[in-house]
Formats: sequence, structure tokens, C-alpha cells
Amino acid sequence: MLKEGKEGYFEAALSDFAFDVAAGGAIRHLVDRGYSVGQIVKELDYPVPRARVEKAVYKYLTENGILVSELPIEESVKNMLRVHEMNSMNANEGNNFARQLYQYIEKNGVENSYLECPFGIWKKDNTKRLEAALACLSAREQDYIQGILWEPRIMYYRLTDRMQEISRKLVKTLPNYSEEEWKFYFLKTKEMICVRAIL
Repeated sequence: MLKEGKEGYFEAALSDFAFDVAAGGAIRHLVDRGYSVGQIVKELDYPVPRARVEKAVYKYLTENGILVSELPIEESVKNMLRVHEMNSMNANEGNNFARQLYQYIEKNGVENSYLECPFGIWKKDNTKRLEAALACLSAREQDYIQGILWEPRIMYYRLTDRMQEISRKLVKTLPNYSEEEWKFYFLKTKEMICVRAIL
């Protein structure tokens, strides 16, 4: 029985190694280019089950700090962040919010800039809310969000080019008179922007 367990572990490790050699590098490269899981599956040279690609993408995102379950700062520092609030109407005057977001990322660097993401909670508890929130996105952007294996709690996604594009649309289409909000964290300057719907 013990031998079978060891053999099973060895086979799984060998399978993971072979997968990484055959597709791991390509998957990581395509993630860096902002491809969704669906796009990655189509781009690979040989067929790989979507579930396996999703796991590889999640592993890459979490191992590289692109997707985190806790912001990489002390809790005491998080509680001391300077908070800048704006409602969705102010955020959408011209390209005001896009300019502000760009300026904060310039000051902090992408590696210190995150969007708070409730997608895993919504996926588990309220799929209609998730669908409504993502309705403003293109099919490709929706696939990008839905292809991530979100944990059923708040997570934080680094403001890469793709997530900047998505977050600008999410802010722009906040439903009026709802309790929804989007939070952006900038760790170098110790600031947070909270965009709320108009109440």
C-alpha cells in the first residue's frame, strides 16, 4: 500500500514536470501578456484541459504576487493608509479617474498597486451580482476574470495593464444608489482610493 502511494506521488510529480516543460513556459508568457484562460487554451500547441490551465495560471499569479489574499504590508500600516473617497459620478468626469489611476501607479509602480477583488465571494454566494458587475466588460475581459480561481474571500490583484483596463470599466459602470464600491491600494505612498456608487 505504501509503495503504491509513493508511486502515485512520483507519477503525479513526473506529470507536473512534463506539463511544465511542455506548456508551463508558454502559459506564464501568455499570462504576462494579459491573455485570458480561454485565449491561452487556444494558443497552446497541443490540447490542454481548461481546468489544468486555470490551475497553472492561478499558481503563477499567486507565486509572483500578482494575485494575493493579503496585501504585502503590515496590518497596522493598512489601517493607517490615507483614504481618498470619490463617488462614481466624480470618477467618471471625462478621463479624470483614468488619469488619477495612472498617476498613482506611476508614483508607486505596478508592483505596489492593487485592486481589491470580491469576485470569489460573489462567485460562491451571489452569481447574479458577479454577472451584473462583469456585464460592462467585453467577452474577453469577462473570460479573464472568470478564468481565475478566486478564493471565496476578498483578494487583491496587481494593477497590471489588463486589470487597469478592467477596473476603469468597473468603476465607470457602478450602479447608482447601490452599496457597491471599488478600492485601489497604493502601498509605496500608503494611500487607498475608494470609489463608491452615488447614494
